[in-house]
Amino acid sequence: MINYPYLRLFRTYTKSFGKEPIDITEESVLNFRAGLFDIDPYLEVNNGRYHTLGDIGRFNHGFRTGFYKNSRAHGITFTLAGATAKYRHRIPFWKKFEMRTKIVYTDDRWVYYMTDFHSNGKLSSSILARTGCVKNGKLISTQDSARYFNLKVPKYELPEWVSLWIQSDSKYPGFK
Repeated sequence: MINYPYLRLFRTYTKSFGKEPIDITEESVLNFRAGLFDIDPYLEVNNGRYHTLGDIGRFNHGFRTGFYKNSRAHGITFTLAGATAKYRHRIPFWKKFEMRTKIVYTDDRWVYYMTDFHSNGKLSSSILARTGCVKNGKLISTQDSARYFNLKVPKYELPEWVSLWIQSDSKYPGFK
């Protein structure tokens, strides 16, 4: 069984060519249906699959903003440095759902993405992810990244709940 949904990612990539580019501050939207490879024994989207779909949401945001194209031109890759999911409502097998991905904050090193999953007109799940840019095997600052992407990093207000999430890392004994 194929674990990573490469066909879904490829389809997202090819469909991005026909869509209007978006600004870095805008939200990208994808629509999917919970398929056979997304579900667990309870016939709902598997918790691990939410994270994988979050990857696709962030890639789509990169496709639509031009990040992905520029990253390839400059030898930049992206890394995931942490992610937290919150689950509220189930998405059952074969149910349509929408994913909305946007940047909610940036600091010196990291870009924080939020991906929300909507089904049946309500928020089903959310993933907050900390990501970074890597060049020549080293994490580069958001300002250096912005120069490669020829953009000015917008000033985002730090939401309190994101601040608390960031602070929680300093309390985790595994990162000492």
